[in-house]
Amino acid sequence: MKVQGRGALAIVYVALAMWLVVPATIALVEAGYWSETELFTSVLLMVVPATMLTLSVVSRDHSLAWSIFWAWSLIFLGLAPAYQLSLGMLPWGAVLSQTLVTDAQRVVLLGYLVAIVVFVIASRYAGSRGFTPPRQVDAGSPLQRATVAMIWVHAGISLLFVALMGTAMYSGRSAFSARLVEIAAIPGIGTAYFLSSAGAIIVPAIAITIRKMGVPVSAWLVGLSMSVSLLVTNPLIGSRFLTGSFLVAVTAALLTRTARRWLPAGVVLLFVTVFPTLDLLRGDGTGATRIEVTDPSTTLTSLDFDAFEMLYRAVSLNGQSAHGSPSAGELLLAPLLRWVPILSDSVQGNATGPVVARSTGMGFTNVSMPLWGEAFLIGSWLGVVAGFAVLGAVIAATRRPSSLAGVLLEVPVAALLFIVLRGSLYEVLGYVLLAVVVAWWLSTVEQRGGRRSQRGRDSGLRAPIASPSAARD
Repeated sequence: MKVQGRGALAIVYVALAMWLVVPATIALVEAGYWSETELFTSVLLMVVPATMLTLSVVSRDHSLAWSIFWAWSLIFLGLAPAYQLSLGMLPWGAVLSQTLVTDAQRVVLLGYLVAIVVFVIASRYAGSRGFTPPRQVDAGSPLQRATVAMIWVHAGISLLFVALMGTAMYSGRSAFSARLVEIAAIPGIGTAYFLSSAGAIIVPAIAITIRKMGVPVSAWLVGLSMSVSLLVTNPLIGSRFLTGSFLVAVTAALLTRTARRWLPAGVVLLFVTVFPTLDLLRGDGTGATRIEVTDPSTTLTSLDFDAFEMLYRAVSLNGQSAHGSPSAGELLLAPLLRWVPILSDSVQGNATGPVVARSTGMGFTNVSMPLWGEAFLIGSWLGVVAGFAVLGAVIAATRRPSSLAGVLLEVPVAALLFIVLRGSLYEVLGYVLLAVVVAWWLSTVEQRGGRRSQRGRDSGLRAPIASPSAARD
């Protein structure tokens, strides 16, 4: 990307940050609730992600996932808590303590520090050369056939799930949930729901990426994949984060690498203005009836922006969950054991959000837990270091992919961060694992196809040498 283009990007992102951060800072100062320590840290929690977001989008080797991480952090753990603390109240009504607020803020900052250090180090050790697209791109190549098969399998599973759900697919969250309970006895329905929804974020983005490499995947087939995926993630089923992740994945895949640098700015604007009103027709009396553009000071104090409060509640427990709650070890293993058929029942419901909600006396327990809170709940300060070291390394791998798998994972990982950073890994790790499996499978197919193609070319070169008399005849 040209230097002058990066300059324009920097100006836009700095202007966006000033437009958002300055009013939030003024609101904090004018409230007069907090000491200089909390005020300084609150401003720092806005300035750090805003600065890192700007630096990430103007970087020569842009990582969309790294940009999305900072966009999410700016919104949910910077701007939102600033406005909430300026009012002296959090969305779910937690009783505020200056000591606990400071501890929660320090957890966030520690996560940022570790992620930055590991990301920088891991990026330096990444391969200096990017991935070279497949040589064989004809209609019969293994990668082309595998991509087509992937699209059809996902479309088939998704359409079957939609048929079983019927009108519940567009009748609101309550109707959707009730219908899921009704058909729960059908063998494999849970798997079909997972594959259709997770695949909606993964499959179209990967198909578009492969098509842009020159592999002849028909446009209508990609369009079919996008249409089916939009259907199974539509906002009328009550999951805006699922819908948003799908839209980010598809949009990012369609954009050029240069245009992707503008995407986080659009995401930030969307979240701070209209996001709460995108939850249409929930069916339980709490959803919006129309889309409205609201002021950030209003939007960011709603129940949708409870990430800091859930972290605050996790910190307040100091490792002491309610009696009968799963242990830290069980919470750590649950996201993995959930996907083992024989063991899945033993960890049923071991999500950190509900555990913290029950342990802190919340009346509503179907809540999510940001990664910062989950890491602290399971492993205290050491857990935060370990969790964000892994996250920094994973995101760094998308900055300069050296394999087809890395290239294919770049957009899905960026889109899935909206779910991963907000929800317990118990609920969302499967999405990431599916993306890894699909990317690894397609990469393996491409490598095997490339080796067979090379052997064929080598055989063709050796044939005339082995039979010189044939040429004379």
